Amino acid sequence: MEVLILGAGTMGKGIAEVFAGHKIAVTLYEPDPAACERATPVIEKYAGNLSLMRELPQSLPHDIVIEAVPEDLALKRQVLADVSERLSPESIVATNTSALSVTLLAQATKCKTHFLGWHFFNPAPRMPLVEVIPTVLTAQTVVEKSVRLLQSVGKVPIVAPDLPGFIVNRVARPYYVEALRLVERGDISPEVIDQLMEGLGFRMGPFRLMDLIGIDVNHAVTQRVWEGLFYPARFRPSWLQAQKIAAGQTGRKAGHGFYEYEAQKRL
Repeated sequence: MEVLILGAGTMGKGIAEVFAGHKIAVTLYEPDPAACERATPVIEKYAGNLSLMRELPQSLPHDIVIEAVPEDLALKRQVLADVSERLSPESIVATNTSALSVTLLAQATKCKTHFLGWHFFNPAPRMPLVEVIPTVLTAQTVVEKSVRLLQSVGKVPIVAPDLPGFIVNRVARPYYVEALRLVERGDISPEVIDQLMEGLGFRMGPFRLMDLIGIDVNHAVTQRVWEGLFYPARFRPSWLQAQKIAAGQTGRKAGHGFYEYEAQKRL
């Protein structure tokens, strides 16, 4: 079996590790030189099972293709349309979208019966859960094969509906949104909220978790769910997150978020 992963960002690299770590041949496609350089340590770690591709050939022999480019509908559709023209009709194509409609993305592909969502969670090598999201056109055999394959690489797949936020991001929105509302009003600080939630048994409080995920990513998912559900007030995106994004304080990856990671203190 050969796996092709489109995009060498945080999720693409992490998903590559999942398969390469189980001795499955993986090709990581990334045209951006800077992203390729950042992926070098992972490629070196799994040399022999993981390789880098900077240009797509006319024909792709891969059995599984996982799209993990940035969370932009137009970009994902463009990449999927291009790649699906180069694949065998029997190849399974999965999108790692966290909030976009899998059905809308499927419209860009050539073989819609073999397209579905595989939503991994960050960090992909460590998080066991994967949401498997079929569309109404996805063949049941493709869903079943997806579940078996993900189980074979140590994941816990659950079949989720193609609804805004699927299961996990839909359920998790109040965890983030309500915490942000409290801080927006000046009622309480991020540190205290995190301490309270971690004291109740959560492994990470909402603000530490937003910094880990990326404030920009978390904010975008909230926007998608809010829009997809026709703008309910309870899911309204936070101006506080938007302010952080505008300042470039997007979390651990930027060194700053709700906490400052160099000095280990909040900004």
